[in-house]
Amino acid sequence: MAHEYPPETQKQDPLWKEFTGNISIKSKEFPLFAIDCEMCKTTEGMEVTQIAVVDETLNTVYKTYIKPKNEIVDYLTMYSGITPAILVGVTTTLNDVIKHINNILPPQAIFVGHSLENDLRALRLYHDKVLDTAVLYSSGKGASFKPSLRFLASRYLKARIQCSTEGHDPSEDAVTCMRLIKLKVKNGPKFGISISASENSLSIYLTRQKKTGVFVDKPIVVQQHCHGLAQTLAATDDEAALETFLRRLNSKAEFFWMHLYKLEYIYRAGNTIHDMLNHPDLMEACKFIDDCVKAVYNQLPRDTLLVVYSGCSGYWKKPEFNGSDEALKKLMSNIVSQIRRGLLFVKVKA
Repeated sequence: MAHEYPPETQKQDPLWKEFTGNISIKSKEFPLFAIDCEMCKTTEGMEVTQIAVVDETLNTVYKTYIKPKNEIVDYLTMYSGITPAILVGVTTTLNDVIKHINNILPPQAIFVGHSLENDLRALRLYHDKVLDTAVLYSSGKGASFKPSLRFLASRYLKARIQCSTEGHDPSEDAVTCMRLIKLKVKNGPKFGISISASENSLSIYLTRQKKTGVFVDKPIVVQQHCHGLAQTLAATDDEAALETFLRRLNSKAEFFWMHLYKLEYIYRAGNTIHDMLNHPDLMEACKFIDDCVKAVYNQLPRDTLLVVYSGCSGYWKKPEFNGSDEALKKLMSNIVSQIRRGLLFVKVKA
């Protein structure tokens, strides 16, 4: 499955369960159920300590605290809302939760959530029918940036969520996801997708010019941006992207695209230019990009245009905003313009 969801092979892991549902439950075809989990950090990583399930009428049909298998080392209370006192006397285990979910939901249920792959991995639950608001809505900053649920609630529902100093409420988050999905269904597939993520696609422009192209990028990017005559190839990391790209250079395409992320991740890791320049992996990332350009250039056919683009603008500060929707739109437009700036290297191999 795309977007880092648990693959079907995960069903073979004895520690995982597959959602089966209760065949005796009568329901409409493909009912929606929103799921949200809160987690704490244990000696073995992140584990679920609370879950909420909400139906299409926005009613919470299941909500419970969960006793993690391992010792908690950080309750992450400001996010999870979990404290030591809350879990005193809690005996419900993760297996109990999975059994209950399989008992109260029909087999044809569709799971709704935000970055739902994280919840499914924490639950160790496999299900192939999902609707994810982090995928179906865009952030306006490009396909590689997922929107936060809080941003989507404010932008499309005019609602303020996750404002409590005592942590997140999984029912509130699940209800928000369900409302966003219902809004999406009502308004159509393009609703909530920014122009920069759909209509302004390079692959669409090439198709209009009746040109073919090869695009190698992350799965989420090629799915949202590459259409028409484009050949789309997904790669999960830069090394895989380079290997895939070099194999396709002999194809009869007229345009080749490869997106490398190592330097971009370093940009995002810091808050200032100083942070980026002093990042321990900076030189290694620059050398990798340099080696990639050399490898690609050496295998390019003659009379070919090579374009190397770094799309990181260095926009680090978090915008502060209080104003009208029109002012917000103008602010976001300015931010997107800055994010789109980058370095461009052009070379024709004669």
